[in-house]
Amino acid sequence: MPRVSLVSTLHDSTGWSIIPLKEQAKLLGELYDRRVVVVTKMTSQAVIDALESTGWVLTPPKSNIGVDYITDSRRRALGAGVGGGADFVHLVDMDRLLHWAANYPEELRRTVARIPENDFTIIGRTPRAFMTHPSNQFETESIPNKVFSLIYGEDVDITAASRGVSREAAEVILMYSKGRFFDSDSEWPTILLCKSRLKIDYFEVEGLEWETRLKREEMTLPDGTRVDVKEYYERNPESWVYRAMLAHMISRTALDTYRALRSGA
Repeated sequence: MPRVSLVSTLHDSTGWSIIPLKEQAKLLGELYDRRVVVVTKMTSQAVIDALESTGWVLTPPKSNIGVDYITDSRRRALGAGVGGGADFVHLVDMDRLLHWAANYPEELRRTVARIPENDFTIIGRTPRAFMTHPSNQFETESIPNKVFSLIYGEDVDITAASRGVSREAAEVILMYSKGRFFDSDSEWPTILLCKSRLKIDYFEVEGLEWETRLKREEMTLPDGTRVDVKEYYERNPESWVYRAMLAHMISRTALDTYRALRSGA
C-alpha cells in the first residue's frame, strides 16, 4: 500500500496552533505515515514542543519569515517528505490543515485515500468554500485561477495550495522549481504539464474554506478600533493591494514558466 506523508509549513509566534495540534493529533496520526513540518525562525518554542509531542518531524534549519520564502519552505517540505521514504506526500499549509481536520475529518480521510491514484493532485475549493473567503481574496485569486485554467485547458482552483504529489512528480518539481512568494501555486503544476507525462488530477473539497479565524477573530484599524478580521481585510486598502500583488505574481509565474519550459529554456 502506498505510503502518504503529510508535509506542511508553519509560522506561529503566538501559540494559536497549540490546542488544535493536540486536538487533531490522533486523526492525523491515523491518516498519514509520517508528518513533516518546516517552521519559521520566529515560531515559538511552545509551538515547537507541541509539534514534537504530537508526532511531527521538524525539518532544520528553520525558515526565514515572510511571503518571499513561502515557495522555498514548500520546496524544503516536499523534499523532506519524499526524502523520508514517502511514496506520496500531501502538502497543505498548517492553518488550512487544522481547520480541515476539525471540521471535515471524513472528507480529509477520503482526500488522503485518493492521493495515490495520481502523480499530482490539485485540491481546490468548492464554489461554496471559495466564497467563504474575504472578498479581497476570492476576487483576486480568481485571476491566477483563470490564467492557469487557460493554460491547462480545464477550470481549476490552484490557489488553495493543497497538493498530492508522488515521488516521481516531486523529483521533477524540485529539478525545475525556482519560484518565490506563492509562485508554487501555479509553478508546480505548470512544470509537470510541460516537463512530464505524469497524470494530473483535480477535485474540490469543502474543508479548504476560509481558515483564518482559527488564528484570530479581530484586527485593529489605524484609529485603534477593533473590527472583525474578515471585515478588516475587506475594508483595508492595503489588504487589497497585497492580494492583487500576489495574484499578479502567481499569474505571471504560470505564463512565464509555461513559455520558458515549452521553449526548452
